[in-house]
Amino acid sequence: MNIISRPRYLNRIRPYIGTKIIKAVVGQRRVGKSYVLLQIAELLRVEHPDWLILYIDLERLEWRHLRTGDDLVCEVSMAISSGNKTGAHTSQAKIALLLDEVQELQGYEIAVRGFAADERFDVYISGSNADLLSGDIATLFAGRVVRIEVHSLTYDEFLIFNKLEDKDASLERFLRYGGLPFIANLPNDDLVLSEYLAAVLDSVILKDVVQRYGVRSPALLERILEFTADNVGSPTSARNISNYLKSIRVDASPQSVLDYLGYLTRSFALIRCPTMDITGKKILEGVSKYYFQDLGLRSVVRAHKNADIGKIVENEVFGRLVADGWTVSSGRIGDREIDFIAERGEDRRFIQAAYLIPDSSTRDREFGALVSLRGGWPRYVISMDPLVQDWQGVHHLKLRDFLRDGFESV
Repeated sequence: MNIISRPRYLNRIRPYIGTKIIKAVVGQRRVGKSYVLLQIAELLRVEHPDWLILYIDLERLEWRHLRTGDDLVCEVSMAISSGNKTGAHTSQAKIALLLDEVQELQGYEIAVRGFAADERFDVYISGSNADLLSGDIATLFAGRVVRIEVHSLTYDEFLIFNKLEDKDASLERFLRYGGLPFIANLPNDDLVLSEYLAAVLDSVILKDVVQRYGVRSPALLERILEFTADNVGSPTSARNISNYLKSIRVDASPQSVLDYLGYLTRSFALIRCPTMDITGKKILEGVSKYYFQDLGLRSVVRAHKNADIGKIVENEVFGRLVADGWTVSSGRIGDREIDFIAERGEDRRFIQAAYLIPDSSTRDREFGALVSLRGGWPRYVISMDPLVQDWQGVHHLKLRDFLRDGFESV
């Protein structure tokens, strides 16, 4: 199986190594969290050879005897004792504890709390649900948990992982099938890839949503997911979705819709993008955009169609921004919309994403919203045009360049 280094995540976690802060690696199923955790373990072995490294993958059969937090405490105690006897560990050295899919353990919060309170331990956990940081950990360790969210492969990672050249065919494959790492091990066959992606979506929906939250109507959940797939990049609200469902004779209150959207975002299947009133500089409550964590899963919900290419482009621009650590919102100025406002520290950028800019009317629409801003630079339009041209101070970027390099391509 292919393994590539994913330095964006190692670099984010590096400042917290050796501290009492719990490092939580989270993300959708099958995006590569386990391999990021393995890379952290290898980094610790190289940089801290005197540490005892304990890596426990709770989805593997060898750890099936661990069912509760108490079982974990006993297992770790035995490992430390064994390490002391063999001379592999001294009482003065740190113990790095890496727990993959820790939510599989009943009562894991209490165990992790205990390890984190012990000066000897450097604790790392991973999981496929945002609720990993709820309960005791979030309440009792406020300010002492850092969350590193892992995403499916970005386009540059996708090229390396799949050993592909950066060309149109590679970009088309990425936009169609997404960036789940395991795809590199499968034949480039539409039926095989579609079956794999459908299996991943089923596991996300069934295990991380339906079972975890006791969803009473999986059919309603599917209708909501279909709506979001059809309306990627369009500002919407729970009430709008509820009204749509009623129009197709599916009864769902706005609160039920809001609950189900929350389940989908907490499982990382969807990512919510809030909407900001740029003039008033405030977030508009109840109005958001929703994007798919991975385009391959969207293609399962709604088959890939050329007519959807604008939505697909917008989804991937958003995904690259989020993977690069930008905090992203959508902007509104009167009746005009700015696709993305990206913020990272003091850096703030305004972005429009489009399929093509074929004529002056499209240019006026896509560039015009950015030109009309009062203050706020730099500004970008990102599209699939083979030739790009800046206009009235707004930078025009090629989609392929941006997906490959982020803003480093500017």
